[in-house]
Amino acid sequence: MLLMNISGSSAVRKEYKNLKGYIKTSNYAKGREQIAKCLADTTINTDPKLYDLAIALETKANDAENMKLYLNQKYDTAAFFNTGSKIVEFALKRDSLMMAADSAAAKAKRKKIVDELMPYYQNLYNGGVFFIKNKQWAAADRMFSMYIINADAPMLQGSTTATTTKMARAAFWSMAACYESKQYKSVFKHHELAEADTANINYVLQYEALSYEQLHDTAQYVAKLKEGILKSQAGAEGMSEFFFSRLTDYYNSVHDYKAAYQLNDSLLRTDSTSTLYLYAQTIVLFNMKAYDQCIANTNRLLSIDPDNIEGNYYLGLCWYNKGLDYDATITPDPTSKKYKNSKKEVNRMFTEAMPYLEKFRKAHPNDKERWQAPLYRIYFSLNLSDKLKELETAPQ
Repeated sequence: MLLMNISGSSAVRKEYKNLKGYIKTSNYAKGREQIAKCLADTTINTDPKLYDLAIALETKANDAENMKLYLNQKYDTAAFFNTGSKIVEFALKRDSLMMAADSAAAKAKRKKIVDELMPYYQNLYNGGVFFIKNKQWAAADRMFSMYIINADAPMLQGSTTATTTKMARAAFWSMAACYESKQYKSVFKHHELAEADTANINYVLQYEALSYEQLHDTAQYVAKLKEGILKSQAGAEGMSEFFFSRLTDYYNSVHDYKAAYQLNDSLLRTDSTSTLYLYAQTIVLFNMKAYDQCIANTNRLLSIDPDNIEGNYYLGLCWYNKGLDYDATITPDPTSKKYKNSKKEVNRMFTEAMPYLEKFRKAHPNDKERWQAPLYRIYFSLNLSDKLKELETAPQ
């Protein structure tokens, strides 16, 4: 039994009498109400005997669920794990009170009590896994956090057999539970330990980055994305698209195209055929209005992935914008040979743009905001009356 001797007091309190009655009759709900009342009473809540009674109640409740399991009867798994966690909580609190009182009896019995407590402690991890599977995030975090924190409790020091790997995995699951329950600050309470879970390091860094984003800590968010790129590159699975895509999106959103270009360029040096990096560089070069470089880069992309629809769109738009920019420099003079040649050059660029934009239109017929105006201008300039008429009569 985890219990110490609770009969030594000469004046047993009325609260204790009631609590003993609830234990005897297995009235767990009323017993827990009585315990909560006693714990709120500062004249009682430092009495080790209170925790003896609390342990007795939860042990009986836990044994009842365990018996149902043994008999293949329907049982409450959540209650089984929750009662086990309460046993650990009350036993550790009682031990701290007994040790503070420098009780020789407590010290003598400590080893036996620890041996009896260990199965409940070890089951905290299993309870956490159960609650994770059932998406009961707060309960899962409580189990894993108890498992981590109490490994260093004076009573359990030297007795726990959990490996560093298992502790790191518990920290990872605690982090996941906190994120899923939107407790973003709590995501970081075991983060150093979670980062030791090498098998899940990409997910750990993702949870951290996403939490910083939710906390509006932009500096830490960007730093974590950079860390994610470096650490995931070194991993067996290679660089995670999550970190790269989000970092490039961030740079583009704040118009830091130089940083985005340098990031893409550095990664393209490690993998020159990556369609992900090539497409990202296309976006950056387009935003920089470096159309010639963008055309060259996007041609590389389409040589690898000719059906990349977004790549086709940006290639067409580059040629179209080049034509617009060039047209804006022309001095109107219909009789001038230079003017006519310049207009031919504009039309050449529009002709280059047309098939790529038409391919995009075919793939995204409803995305008119992106293709309608460029194609209208191209068809009009090239005097493609049939295409122009079809465009004008197409369903809006």
